[in-house]
Amino acid sequence: MDDIINQTEGEESGISRRKFVTLGAVGAGIAASYGLFGCSSGASASGSTGASANSTAASSTSSAASASASASASASASAKQEISFKDQNDYDVTVSVPCDRMVVLQHHSLDMLCQLGAQDKIVGIVDSWQKNLGDYMKDVFPGIEKLPTPGGLQEWNVEQIAALNPDVVIAASQAPEDAMQQIRDLGIPVVVVSLRGEGKQAEAQNPRLADADAAYTEGCEWAVKTLGKLSGKNDTAEEIWNFCLDSRDIVDKAVGDISDDARVKVAVLANGIAYGNDKYVGCQLLRSGAVNAAALAGVQGNTDYNAEMVATWNPEAIITQDRYPDDYKTITTDPQYAELAAVKDGKVIEAPYWTKPWGNPDTDSIALGELWLAHTFYPEKVTAQQVEEKAKNFYEWFYGIPFTGSVK
Repeated sequence: MDDIINQTEGEESGISRRKFVTLGAVGAGIAASYGLFGCSSGASASGSTGASANSTAASSTSSAASASASASASASASAKQEISFKDQNDYDVTVSVPCDRMVVLQHHSLDMLCQLGAQDKIVGIVDSWQKNLGDYMKDVFPGIEKLPTPGGLQEWNVEQIAALNPDVVIAASQAPEDAMQQIRDLGIPVVVVSLRGEGKQAEAQNPRLADADAAYTEGCEWAVKTLGKLSGKNDTAEEIWNFCLDSRDIVDKAVGDISDDARVKVAVLANGIAYGNDKYVGCQLLRSGAVNAAALAGVQGNTDYNAEMVATWNPEAIITQDRYPDDYKTITTDPQYAELAAVKDGKVIEAPYWTKPWGNPDTDSIALGELWLAHTFYPEKVTAQQVEEKAKNFYEWFYGIPFTGSVK
């Protein structure tokens, strides 16, 4: 096992990358960024001793407050630990944890931090959070709309990021190299989260992986546990990952022995693109007893799709995503798609937001999405009740809100 986080002597053991050999409300953060947590002055002493006594009393009060603040700051600093590790793009990172101020410019990481209960540490977020995650984020992170958005997945405003005085910046694998270096030069650590193992890829969105299932399993585990370490939520990160593995065990026992020729052939189409080889959703399909039609046709990574192309793949079912509703509408109403078997058979399915059949995994992609897909394709093997129970538990235990979705 390769250690990726090395702590100072006497500290608890760090997070490590695993090599898999089988397929396996706006809180203190935003308030502090706008200077809302300053110390107020004490009231003046009053009485017959006059101005001199008032001055002496005020001075004593000020000194006591200053000493108290210094002691508090010292205690906070002494509670931090310096850790060093390589991020998922192979950059060396050194950072003091737990971090109190985090700028999160990668949407999966933003979502995971909310699952961890670290909303109060987030002072800036990726500009595309609502499009790439969905409106449910307003429920799990009340006031998220008011947070600064100093950058996106590919473009950053260095001055705005620096002005937020972050302890760390979380970046996507396609983040701008020059901007990341400028942030590092300011003494601010940057951590790249790609949600996959096997290191930096030549093309961030079109990786070529030796073992995609192992890479995404390793990558998602690393991400949630590293974010847990950065935010001081280690125990919750462990609980989330154990929940993921428990769900996977249910799916594996239910559909893991389905033969290749019996698997449902599925195309996953979202935001105008199809997911092919070496994208997580292909692993999600395999785990749930299906197979990726685009990957079988030789599509590598992402590709734009059209009706003619999808027809050559001849999928038995098509999965779209409710965060991008135009795909479902087009495929089910455009005459160009009308002759597809999946359309004729009513097998065009809009995946709900909590299942996340995405190119890169979120923890609930594994904890809930793989389970939901197995139920969708094999309802006699994985019941709606099993899926709903898991979804309710995940939302209550980690997001801290009721699950309001439905399982058909």
